[in-house]
Amino acid sequence: MRKRSWPNRKNRKCPDCSRMITYTRKDAFDRAVGNNSVCKSCAQMDRKLTVDTIEKMKQPKTIQHKKNISKSITNWWEVKRTEQKQSRRMVKDNG
Repeated sequence: MRKRSWPNRKNRKCPDCSRMITYTRKDAFDRAVGNNSVCKSCAQMDRKLTVDTIEKMKQPKTIQHKKNISKSITNWWEVKRTEQKQSRRMVKDNG
């Protein structure tokens, strides 16, 4: 599906920092005006992460955590395989 062209582009100021935001589509402009949305840089500044959380995310995963992840992935694949086997049996029985 092709995007509709909008020859007279609209600009508006960000409500927080007054930076000009240019819109190429009329529906996006109308939605932004209605929601009073901010520019991308202001939206990123609004993210609320504590310093502790950021440091925790930087830490490498522990060995126990890696084992738990591996175990859960293995269990997921086993369930997936049994579901496939059951669906194949049902197809054989019905066919």
